[in-house]
Order: sequence, then C-alpha cells, then structure tokens
Amino acid sequence: MADVINHVLNTMLGLNAPEWLIIFISNSIAVTLIFAIAPLQMLFMTYFERRAIARMQDRLGPNRVGPKGIFQPVADGVKMFTKEDIVPTAADKMVHLLAPCVVAAPVMFMFAVIPWGPGMYAVDLDTGLLFFFAISSVSAVGLMMAGWASYNKFALLGAMRAVAQMVSYEVPALISIAVIVMLTNSMSIVSIIEAQSGLFISQVDVAGIPDLGLGWFIFSPVGLLGFICFFIAALAEGERTPFDIPEADSEIVAGYMTEYSGMKFALFFLAQYLLNFLLCAITVITFFGGWQGPGISWLWSMAVSEANPAGNPIFNVLAGILGTFYFLAKTYFFFFVMIWIRGAFPRLRVDQLMGFGWKFVIPLTIVNIFSASLWIGWIRWELNPDLAFLSALGEPYSFARWGFAFVATLVMNVAAYTLMTRINRSPDETIDELVADQVFGAVTLR
Repeated sequence: MADVINHVLNTMLGLNAPEWLIIFISNSIAVTLIFAIAPLQMLFMTYFERRAIARMQDRLGPNRVGPKGIFQPVADGVKMFTKEDIVPTAADKMVHLLAPCVVAAPVMFMFAVIPWGPGMYAVDLDTGLLFFFAISSVSAVGLMMAGWASYNKFALLGAMRAVAQMVSYEVPALISIAVIVMLTNSMSIVSIIEAQSGLFISQVDVAGIPDLGLGWFIFSPVGLLGFICFFIAALAEGERTPFDIPEADSEIVAGYMTEYSGMKFALFFLAQYLLNFLLCAITVITFFGGWQGPGISWLWSMAVSEANPAGNPIFNVLAGILGTFYFLAKTYFFFFVMIWIRGAFPRLRVDQLMGFGWKFVIPLTIVNIFSASLWIGWIRWELNPDLAFLSALGEPYSFARWGFAFVATLVMNVAAYTLMTRINRSPDETIDELVADQVFGAVTLR
C-alpha cells in the first residue's frame, strides 16, 4: 500500500510528499477499509448461513425482506439498534457493559495482520502469527466477564464452558501452527504465504519448482495432519457445531449471552462471526497459500514494489484483485464447511469435547511436530559422511529427498492416527460392536 501511495504522490504527481505522510495515508486507508469491511462480512455471513442451512434442511430460509431475503441482515441490524437494553437488577452493571466490548475489540485488532492480496495488508509484523493468536485469547476474559456479571447460573455455566473449551483447544491449534513456523522459519504471516509458492511442492523445500502459486503446505503429510487438527480446534475456538456447548440452547438457554439484549447481544454475534471468518482466513493462510494462486507471481513481478520500483501500478491493482479473489474464495469455502458440519452433526457432550481434545487431538499434533522435525532434517540437512542414507538421496532441497520425506512422514502420521483411534475407542463402542458381532453371527449361523 505504501509503495503505491508513494508512486502516485511522488512519481506520478511529483508532490515530493514526506515519508511520514505516505505512511499516515496508507495506514488510514487500511484502517478505514478494515472497519468498513468487518461489519459487512458479518451481515453477509449471517445471511449465507441461514440460507445454506435452510437448503440443507429443505426449507426456504429468509425470503421476505428484499429479493431472496437479501436485506434480512439489515433488518436484523435495525432491530438490534432499536431493542431495549435490559440489565438484570442484581448484575454488575459496569462489567456487564464492558464484557461485549472486551470480546469484540480483540477480533477487530486481528484484522490488522491479515494479508488480503500481494502487498495488501495493514502491517507485516515479524511476529504476526503470535500476535494473531495472542490477541484472540483476550476474548476469553470477556466471555468470563459476561457470565460472571450477569448473576445468572446458566450464564456463568456457559462462560465456564467457553473458557475451558478455548483453553483446551488453543493448545492443539498452536502446536499445529508451530509446524508451519518450523517449515518456514518465520512467524510473519506475509512470509508464510510467500513460502507457499511453487507447484504442489513448496519452493522452500525443492529449488527450481515452477511458481504457479500452488506450493501449499496442505500437499505434504505434515501439513495435512496439521490442517485437520487445526481446523478441528478452530471449530471449538469459534464455538461452531459440534462444539457449540457454551451456548447450548437445549441445556443452558443461551450460555453467557442469556442476560444480554439489543446491541450488546449483537456485539457478541459480531465478534463470533468475525472470529469464525478470521479462523477460516488463518487456515487458508497457513495451509492453503492465502492469496497464492496461478497468475499472481506474474502480475506481481511487473507491479510497483521494493524489488521493482519502476513497475506499473496497474499490475498492483490486477494482482490485488486476483489475490483477493483467491483468498476470499478459499476463506468462504471453509466457512461453508463450518455451515455444512453444523447441518450434519449433533452437539457433543462436555466430557466428549474435553476428552477428544486432550486424548486425541493433542497427541496427534505432538506426533506431527516430530514429523515436521524429520521432514526438515531429511530435506535440508547438509551432506554428512555420518548420514550415508541422506547422502545417497542426493543434494539438500532435491526432489529425491522430498519424496523420501513425503513417504516416511505419511507412514508415520497414518500410523499415529490409527494408534490413537484404537486407544481412544470408548468402552460403549466396544460393547456395541461385540453385541453386533454376536447378533449378526447368530443370524449368519441360522
């Protein structure tokens, strides 16, 4: 953004604008776009989810306000603005007021490090990935504030469930992301996206691979297992089905939101939907190349950048449009998967939720860390007489080493998944299988 502003003001218009003014203008544009796009994202996602779930359940969904019900989210927004704000008499009124703000504010900050396209980001922090997950954990404080301040047992129970769930599933989420940090040797989100150039094989692992923007980490066994574990954790972080236990209406009314109404209630929903969008976005960034895709590298090579200050700003626009299209298409696909899972699976019990996270997902992510270490060693380890089998595979960063690492880590991760499935088989399931075997065996004998 700053490169384009500098080119327009100083090169095209010859205004000799100082650097501080260029940075101020570019940051102002970025912040304005973030605060304009975020609420619109929430409006679209609520409409999309209601229509998609309706189609899955053979219903129509919103269809009265505007063509195909397209203005239903606007009507819902007007309703939230005009509804009465009801606060329980015994509630801690100040904490009750601050809780939705504490939940929503960190989500808005998370947009700052999201790259929408090549060169299209508010800020590129060296620790951008750490910032993203560190700031997201602040929301747990707001959820606990909401449950405690409401002076309602259902609200407090929902808040305790939400905090326990977020803490439990942040562990496998961060371990899964640590695999990507190991592969790229960086916590910069922009660098992670740039490392996924190539063609089904990242150029970070094998030199000379054609750059079609398809060197996504999902195409490696390490990245595949990391993605599966991370997306499961993302469903729990975003309180999506089957992990929507903190607001289970059949058990605790609406959880920590029970005693909220009007715009306070709307702020919780705004934060929840934007968090789900951001979790889908970070999934795309870390495992599916972000804005990477065919044609991006060619357009960006002719655009204005630090490497090519004499480029044409038209190509910045074209690369930005194409990159944003790739990024949003992937992100909305994963949000559709979240909706799909909601329409297909029932809610888990609390004990099932905690047991699945600590006994199944976390061990798999730990095994994946070990696999990633071996992947890096097998592909990038320099030639050494003591490691004859690696020397026999050729030079570091070669296709032969990549193939050996692919097969070895695939076998290791599949074996770990099979072992954990057998270990975590529930006693009820084993009894059911024994009964079924006896019944079907008796039928077969007859």
